[in-house]
Amino acid sequence: MKIAMVVYAQYSRDARVRRYAESLAGKGHQVDIICLKEDYSPQYKKLKLYKFPFPRRRKNFSWYFLEYGLFFCYTFGLLSILSLFKKYKIVHIHNMPDFLVFTAVMPKFRGSRIILDMHDPMPELLMTKYRLNHSHWLMNLVYFLERQAFIFADKIITANSEFKKIFLERQTISADKIEVILNYPDPKLFKPVSRKTASENFILMYMGTVDERFGLDIALEAIPAIKNKIPQIKLIIIPKISGEGNYYSQLVQRITKLKIGRYVEIRKPVALDEIAKEIHLADIGLTLVKKNLFTEKILPLKLTEFMAGGIPVIATRTKLLSRYFSGKMICYLTENTSAEFSRKVLFLYRNKKQRELYGKNALLFFRKYNWHMEEKKYYRIIRTLTQ
Repeated sequence: MKIAMVVYAQYSRDARVRRYAESLAGKGHQVDIICLKEDYSPQYKKLKLYKFPFPRRRKNFSWYFLEYGLFFCYTFGLLSILSLFKKYKIVHIHNMPDFLVFTAVMPKFRGSRIILDMHDPMPELLMTKYRLNHSHWLMNLVYFLERQAFIFADKIITANSEFKKIFLERQTISADKIEVILNYPDPKLFKPVSRKTASENFILMYMGTVDERFGLDIALEAIPAIKNKIPQIKLIIIPKISGEGNYYSQLVQRITKLKIGRYVEIRKPVALDEIAKEIHLADIGLTLVKKNLFTEKILPLKLTEFMAGGIPVIATRTKLLSRYFSGKMICYLTENTSAEFSRKVLFLYRNKKQRELYGKNALLFFRKYNWHMEEKKYYRIIRTLTQ
């Protein structure tokens, strides 16, 4: 079976896309993926990447949509041409943006079935990122495009039940049209590994998008107090994209102002394969957020990757995380302040057995809930659409 995928991201760093694609390729299906430019070649012979020739940059609000528009035009043309020579059974489009689904007009005309994978609800993300209200003209446009995208797609996939609930409340579609496939890590990459040698540093690690909503300043503000009691403390940040917009610059400036440069290391973005190795350097993984209507409803994939590796995690307690993970699995922040963060780090630093217990309890979760379960859902969707 021939399947096409479209994602506005570097393939190597997008865990959700890679799980689908590599699972399909492993079963002998040909998967063509239109994605962003990077120096990466997949190991699977059945995977082929078509790379948008320009790098991704997060400069400002206008640039954000200019990049989306350019990628849309490129993908629309390329996918239309490819579909003339290849009979794709499925075209699987990943948001953001939602309107990327319309790049599949020609394949749909030629009989392909269209899956729209809603990684995030775009209106909620834009409102929190750019502080827009519901009545803003752009929000009206985004709501309209979401509605048309849902009509155009044959099947919609989303990342958790809260997102599904949001979509059903504002769109007139059947609940059966939306399937939840949860963000669980690839067990081939993320699994417990014992450290062979002890590090000279006590390492806190954050990996993923560097943006204000993910609350890295909570950790940074705590470092001056922590370093006085843990001189070997080190915060490692592995961003998804280099130089991610204004907040990234502000973060670098804040590190300089706090005079904590020797305690904070911002690394270059790396492929998922390397992330899977890097997390085992961590003594504690971090999943911090500023609470808002968007972050209260997300299940961060990087959180579950730390947990699957047996790494104890300090995380901001949100409604959704509390539903999935107990306080025995995650060391939660309830006040979500730098002072509380500092207390939690010191507590775990002084209690190695408690760190190990968090790691072990988290692993128990994945015995029952894991990617293999979600993978079965995905193949049921594929079978239903292609019958």
